[in-house]
Amino acid sequence: MKTGSAEHEHAMVRAAELYYNDGLLQSEVADKLRMSRWKVGRLLEEARASGLVEIKIHHPRSRRRDLERKLVARYDCSEAVVIESQPTNAATMELAAQAAADYLMELRPQPSIIGVSWGHTVAAIADRIPEGGLREPTIVQLNGGANSLRDTVDAGSIIRTIASKSRDPRTALLPSSAVVHDRELARHLLADRQVAGTINLAAKADVAVYSIGVLSPQSVLVKTDCITADELVRLNKSGAIGDILGHFIDRSGRVVDIELDQRTIGLDLDRLAAIPTSIAVSVGAEKSGITKAALYAGLCTVLVTESKIAEQVLGNNLE
Repeated sequence: MKTGSAEHEHAMVRAAELYYNDGLLQSEVADKLRMSRWKVGRLLEEARASGLVEIKIHHPRSRRRDLERKLVARYDCSEAVVIESQPTNAATMELAAQAAADYLMELRPQPSIIGVSWGHTVAAIADRIPEGGLREPTIVQLNGGANSLRDTVDAGSIIRTIASKSRDPRTALLPSSAVVHDRELARHLLADRQVAGTINLAAKADVAVYSIGVLSPQSVLVKTDCITADELVRLNKSGAIGDILGHFIDRSGRVVDIELDQRTIGLDLDRLAAIPTSIAVSVGAEKSGITKAALYAGLCTVLVTESKIAEQVLGNNLE
């Protein structure tokens, strides 16, 4: 790690946050960041000398601890990670993805089974996992995917990216579309040994990482024809505001349109809620409503989000 490099700067920020904001001892910071106590001391000295640390940490990657504490106090989640909203969604996404990757890498003990969904957000998280950061993980797909994706944001590409950065990884793909065309086909698929085995393995995950989806014509599920235009209209009329792993819910966190939900292939919401650490990532102010619903329903133990969403979720200005 060269002095002045982006990696060195990020290490300095994380050391300062853990030491000054979280109150960890230097030895505990060293353990979390997997470096020597001497190196942590040097990073903290540099942070003070450079002006990075004053009364608060001045850096885009610094977290909004005030909003985090309020979210944890109000909702049934064990932790919140709130980054400062940036001028563009792309810049905010970059910070949120890095924060989610950091959180995953700092878990102790390291998870042995990691469940992941797919899409741009989870792909960005996978890209930011460091080389050799995970040891002997089993990486499993949480929900069915889609074939007509232009970018490498499909489940297979995401799982391969994480596996390529891991030591002795194992993988488990879910060979099915996110939503199939009829309930009879769904019933047969769920009875298939490989599909059922992957879903049962996903239910045993130590950690689940997924993004929160908003109900919109721009949704990846709509763009990939997993959801038709008629179904989108029907979901709107049913009160759906977004989806969690392809399961569409209303503002109370209840599944709407049971017929459609019976055609959805993947881990169901009850089993998602039972996973010890479920990390939901939400970026984009339009996702405030569905984020609040996910928190209300207890569908995540850890929320990674931006300050605009956190402020709206904590306020009373949601439509």
